[in-house]
This record gives sequence, structure tokens and C-alpha cells, in this order.
Amino acid sequence: RRVLTRVQGGGAYTSLALSAEMQRSRLSDKDRRLATELSYGVLRHLSRIDRALSAYAHKGLGKLPPPVLLAMRVAAYQILFLDRIPSHAVVHDAVNEAKRVAGPKMGGFANGLLRKLIREGEPPLPQGDEPESIMARHSMPVWLVQALLERLGQDGIEEAAKGLQGIAPLYARVNRLRIEREALAERLREGEGVASRNSEQYPYALELSGLGSPEHSQSFAEGLWTVQDLAAQLIGAMAQVQAGQWILDACAGVGGKATHLAETIEGLHIDAMDLSARKLELLQQSCSRLGLSGVHSLLLDATRDDNRLADDYDLVLLDAPCSGLGVLRRHPERKWAPPPNSAELVLLQERLLEAVCKRVRPGGYLLYSVCTFSADEGPVQMQRFLERHPEFVVAAPVEGPGTPPWSTLLAEDGHFESWPHLGAMDAFYALRLQRRQGA
Repeated sequence: RRVLTRVQGGGAYTSLALSAEMQRSRLSDKDRRLATELSYGVLRHLSRIDRALSAYAHKGLGKLPPPVLLAMRVAAYQILFLDRIPSHAVVHDAVNEAKRVAGPKMGGFANGLLRKLIREGEPPLPQGDEPESIMARHSMPVWLVQALLERLGQDGIEEAAKGLQGIAPLYARVNRLRIEREALAERLREGEGVASRNSEQYPYALELSGLGSPEHSQSFAEGLWTVQDLAAQLIGAMAQVQAGQWILDACAGVGGKATHLAETIEGLHIDAMDLSARKLELLQQSCSRLGLSGVHSLLLDATRDDNRLADDYDLVLLDAPCSGLGVLRRHPERKWAPPPNSAELVLLQERLLEAVCKRVRPGGYLLYSVCTFSADEGPVQMQRFLERHPEFVVAAPVEGPGTPPWSTLLAEDGHFESWPHLGAMDAFYALRLQRRQGA
């Protein structure tokens, strides 16, 4: 409940709020998994939960004290979507919380409403392909349904909405400098009781199941692997770096892609810059855990010149700030925030592209990516960039031994696009460009 209070009342990210609460608690792995399930589950299905509660609350939910409404949402999620805790125990917990914060009368109200939800069940969900029906079935705000309609049209929206509503699988990126994938899978199975499945798309990815918090894994602590979605791993693979190259990660964040490139081959020089000192601190902690060298953190604005940067680079990676619509499975709280300002984001991405493209040496590469399905931030952004910069051409990664099957992963024009409902990956867009020799 404290996690959801911080998320809904204070605008915190679910993952960060949950991590902070876990660090303060002494919960078992089983209880940690339940707390995670409840926190994410309520946010994933929030409007559907409220619809079910409202059906049996004659005066609506608007006047309920926020702590009481939150306790009832948690209870309703368990009643509607889980079966591991008996319903009477769920109701008992919610009623006690309602009594504690608002008195016996509110406890009685909560008891009556939740027991009626158990007896009567969830009101039938509307069928059909109208936006209102999709909103109800998949707990989505109207602006998000409209964004999907604009991107996919009516035919593809149902499966896409279902995919974005699902639970994201946990992927490990194998630290190839320290261990082979098969050896890590055996270590996880025999030493930690964690099952894994090889990814067919990337030879250094494992899908894990049965793992609690990665921080409690000994093999994780030893730097044998790190958590990264499969789509993000494939974008790192698109770089196809070579030993001795100088690389600029222009918006490095916590370093998911910078550390990936550093694991690919030894002998790289990677300048990883970001506006957040805290994110760069976490990047260096990851480098230390993974045993990586050659990654240099720079607290810089990518749109500004700085003499700490090289004049040119063999590869510039721009994982640009974006609307984040592709990672809603991991950040369901974003659905209930105001819709992102796409126009501002597109302008920021354009400014970043104009600044960093100047640092790509002739013959070098620019790799652009966003974790969203927005056309304006992905394919349209790249189309406009290529119109402004004819010195750049599309350079799709080359397929060969040990590479992803690019022939099946890339579109005809060379771009990479993923969706949860098509490959169990987050929704990303990426394109690799090369600067012409002599340009």
C-alpha cells in the first residue's frame, strides 16, 4: 500500500518505490513476489478494478478516503485476478485497514461492497472493437487507445492492447566476457533453482523464471549477467562494434546499452554521457559488478559542445528520451499520468540528432532508438533526419554466425521494430545509419 500511495499520490515510478520498500523490509522471497504482483497488478488493471467496485458502490468511489479506496483496490485485484489468498482473508485485511483510517462505519461499507463483489462477480465486460470497449477490457485511458489506433489501425489494436497489458518476461543478458550462455543456464538451475530458456533471437539472452529479486542472486552479484529486455539487447546487437572503436552513448542513462557494448568485445572506448549524476553513478556500479573497463562517464548535455568529447566517433548511439509507450508493461503507472507531450519530445529528439550526428566520423555509424511505438518519434523522425542529411544512409546490421537472425527481425527498409504481442518484447524502434565516406 505504501508503494501504491507513493506512485499514485506522489508520482513515483513503481519499480523505484517498490525497490525502496523492499530494502527497508524483511520480507521473504515469497512475500516479495506477492508485494510485487499486487503493486503492478493494481496499476495494470486500475480502471477495470474501479469499474467493478463502482458497480456495487451506489454513491460511487469519489468520496472515499484515499487509503480506504486503495485498500479496496488491492482487495478487488486479488478477488478478480488472483486465487492464492482466500477471499475471506483478503476482505478481512481491507476491512481492518478501512476501520483503522476511517472508523467502523467505513469498515462496514468496505466489508459489504467486497463481499458483494465476491458473490456477484465482475460485471460483464463490453465486447466489440470500439475504443470504449477496448478501454474497459484492457484498462487503458482513451489517449492510449487513440495512440494505438493511429499507429496500427483497427485491425491490430486488440492484440497490441492485450500485449501492452501483459506481464513482461524477465530476460538476462549473459556477460560473455565471463561466462557462456549454457554454463550460466546450468549455474542458475543447479545453484539457484532458477529455470531458463534460450532466446532464439539473440545468442546471449536467457528468459528466466522462478527468480525472486535479481539482487539476491549470487550469479548476478558476481557479474555473470544483468537484466535487460530482449528488444533492448537486440538494439545493442545492431551496433556490431569492433575492437578499438571509439563510441559515444549520448543519453546513457543507467548504462544498459553502454555496458552491453562493453561486454561485446574488449578494447572499446565508450564515452557515456547523461544529464543525471545519479544515473551515471549507477552505470559505474554496473561496470564494477560486470568487470567492465573502457566506459567513461561524462555529466554532459548531449545538445552542447564540450572539449571532453572526441572530435568524432566510430559509433554514436542515441537512445533518445521518448514517450516510453513501449515499456508500459514495466511502468503501468504511466497509463494514468497525463498523456506525453509528443510535440516537445519530437523537437528534443531532433535537437539531439542534429547535435550528435556531427560527431560521427565519415564511414562511422549512428544508431538511433526509442522505447515507444509512436510513429512521430520513430520512423517519421528518421525519415525527416535522412531528408535533412543525405550524407547518411541506412546501414542494416549484417547477419552471420553468432548474430541475431536479422533477415526475420528487420523490416524491408532496415529498421527494427518490436511489440509485446509479436515477440514477447517491449515495443522499440531502432535504425542504424552510416555516414558516407568523404561526407
